Amino acid sequence: MNFIDSHCHLHDSRIISDIPWIEDRAKIANVQYMVSCATMVDNFELTAQLSKDFPSILPCFGIHPWFVGSISRQWKERLEHYLLTYPSGIGETGIDFTDKTCDREAQIKVFQHHLILARELERPINIHVRNAWDTFIHILKKTGKLKVPGLIHSYSGSADMIPLFESHGLYISFSGSVTNPRAKKVVNALKRVSKDRFVLETDTPDIYPYLPEYLLEPEASRLNEPGNLPAIARIASDIIGMGFEQFSNHAYENSLKVFHPVLEGKKI
Repeated sequence: MNFIDSHCHLHDSRIISDIPWIEDRAKIANVQYMVSCATMVDNFELTAQLSKDFPSILPCFGIHPWFVGSISRQWKERLEHYLLTYPSGIGETGIDFTDKTCDREAQIKVFQHHLILARELERPINIHVRNAWDTFIHILKKTGKLKVPGLIHSYSGSADMIPLFESHGLYISFSGSVTNPRAKKVVNALKRVSKDRFVLETDTPDIYPYLPEYLLEPEASRLNEPGNLPAIARIASDIIGMGFEQFSNHAYENSLKVFHPVLEGKKI
């Protein structure tokens, strides 16, 4: 069995010095690729360098909705430069209205530009949505079906919305949050998603999964890493009553479909 971590942040300052060891542990866990998402222009270059140093790291470049307030005038040019220079996906991008004081219009404009690039460049897009589902659906319907697949990372929406997202070319990504016994909404979504439309992620270094061997230690105090992906897959497969190997193979093949353009570019 092989795995692909469809969304993580290996540039994060909390783990950057440990990347060689993190990659070694990922290989032992049969994690073949790790999709590392930049979050702002300031970490584009570090994300690019990681992808050059480690063939297993697939880069994505984008502006996270939390950071749209600090973008420079040249952010579009810098984003397009990295997307055209490196085999890469787009993201992390999206909309997040959790903070009531956020500039919603700015988030929407930045996100829409990422969607335009995803369509024009035919790249996979890694999307963040929190407490903004109605707005996201409105944008999605206006934009239309993506030319190449994208994904909604660490899905937190309702199960009822999943058929709409699938019809627009989106895959649904599940993180360690699906292992949380209290995450009933996420579990219901996992049960609803089509078997050819789910992928897995760690969101490293965050969302450490609820693993039986660490129940006595708060998950919030631990840093996550891609090597934990098989453990997430095992718990998730038990939740929906699918065999671990079958579930993992579906997740792997689905991720290959999403990130095919990046993988092909890396081979050139």
